[in-house]
Amino acid sequence: MLRRIVLAAALTAGLGACEGAYRVGGLQDSDRLITLAMDTVYHIGITKGEHDFVRVSSVGFDASGRLHVLDTDAHEVTSWDGDGRMIRRFGSRGDGPGEFRTLRGAYVFRDGTVAVLDIGHRALVTFDAAGRHVGNIRIAGGPIPGMAGSPVPGNSAVALAGARLVGPHDPWMTSGSARDNERPVYRFSLEHDSLGSELLFVAWRSTEDDVSFVPSLRHAALPDGRIVAAESAVGCRIDIISTERAVDGTLERSVAPWPVSEEVMEAERERLIAGLLDERGLARGLEEMQAAMGIRLGQVDLSQVQENSCALIAERRFASHVPVIDRLRADWGGRVWVARSDSMGGGDGPIDLITVDGAYLGTWHPGDLGLPAAFGPDGLMAYRRTDEFGGQSILVVRLDREKLD
Repeated sequence: MLRRIVLAAALTAGLGACEGAYRVGGLQDSDRLITLAMDTVYHIGITKGEHDFVRVSSVGFDASGRLHVLDTDAHEVTSWDGDGRMIRRFGSRGDGPGEFRTLRGAYVFRDGTVAVLDIGHRALVTFDAAGRHVGNIRIAGGPIPGMAGSPVPGNSAVALAGARLVGPHDPWMTSGSARDNERPVYRFSLEHDSLGSELLFVAWRSTEDDVSFVPSLRHAALPDGRIVAAESAVGCRIDIISTERAVDGTLERSVAPWPVSEEVMEAERERLIAGLLDERGLARGLEEMQAAMGIRLGQVDLSQVQENSCALIAERRFASHVPVIDRLRADWGGRVWVARSDSMGGGDGPIDLITVDGAYLGTWHPGDLGLPAAFGPDGLMAYRRTDEFGGQSILVVRLDREKLD
């Protein structure tokens, strides 16, 4: 079934030299509408009894177009072919080879390798393209916040070619080596028995806690190994970081941030309340925190935790404006997808499509789809969907570039 999606954009292509870097210039005030066409490839998890996902935390494609899905609560990875048929499942809860204890996420590489971050076992548990357990790569985060430890990738890390990851350190697993207003971003290597890391760049972070709409790091990896990153700017500014850790260029457009009104504050409080975990979710979060910190806590009153959280939300502070950029992704063709915040401070705004050489493609008003959870080869994109009963499914579509109006 062909699904057509209207996009809008407000960028004109135009490059200007800037001390060896480049900028997108000639910006216009209004969005220019374009149309994308997408074909639905398959939708898994919607037929009862076919396969029931419990809590999908990570999805990713390999170069052959196979989709790999980590279901954290089921403690397993499932792999799906190009027609949406499950071809294998691997992993289980336990302490043996290829088994998991406390999961944070998974990274899928082009060759089909899957590395599962298991903080309970303090390892990246790796599997080859056939789902066979290859081994565990040791990680060595500090036991408690404030104590130094080797950097460990967080959930926002992305896979690069050559068994590498890039992303900020996980604040629960490593701290003590950065200033309060810094967020180091590392390139991680999975080539040895222990996780290797090298500093790529240092992003800014706010030192204010419990403040909504403070700019935070957004990043994505390009196919050539470069990184696009937005950090401290409230506006729409994206730096391109080379593989040699230099700023190659800047993509920037004049998009005014939305002011934070009383209505926006109330909408944000409602989102935070809706996002509070139930007692089962809190118990799971507590388990993850204890595994990350290497400690065991006593009995915790989960209902009191919920009550305290609601009280903190009621006292929430706010920045004066909503940052323009909500999220960043990069597809396998090197296009950058810039998800903008909406007028109420949520993540349902339009999505700018640009290239790192300054070409403007358009801005997507995605409706109920939003930003893809994963991109794959030949225009493949995966979306995580949740129905009104909490059931999870994964929709895979293919972007038809030839039908771009």
